[in-house]
Amino acid sequence: MCRWCEGPAFGLDGFGIERREDARLAGLRWTGSHADAVAGGLAEALTRLRERILEEQAFAPGPVVVVTLAGQGDEVRCLAGAKLAQDAATPAGLEEFAIEGADYAVASHHRSDGEVLDRYAAMLDWIRDEKLSRDRSRWQHREEYPLHADFSRPETVRLMVPVKLDH
Repeated sequence: MCRWCEGPAFGLDGFGIERREDARLAGLRWTGSHADAVAGGLAEALTRLRERILEEQAFAPGPVVVVTLAGQGDEVRCLAGAKLAQDAATPAGLEEFAIEGADYAVASHHRSDGEVLDRYAAMLDWIRDEKLSRDRSRWQHREEYPLHADFSRPETVRLMVPVKLDH
């Protein structure tokens, strides 16, 4: 198993709830239209980011994380990064993002499953069926990619929608 992929988390077939704790990520901001994202703009940015992750010693093993923020109209706004090792400085040319801990509805999406948007739609249906509420207070959703993924057509991606749980 690749040391960057965090074990079997990508093997989940159905929907479930998972928590991600606070994390310090280093990476970049990407903004474009939905059409820009579909045309490969975000995938190109993630590929460039991966090169930096591999060449820097500042990163801890784990997935490449993309957090999508609310945008205006057709705008897609993302923070993309990887977890920094404890006490590591942010590499030059990258930004540091403090991502607060959150609870998520989660599902793995495999290329053979069809369209990602259809999987998100099914997840939103599951959230409603489970009487959960989306938490849109910080970001819209989070995706986690294995470091060595083909970002333009990943074999597997972890889809995550923030939800509110009663603790």
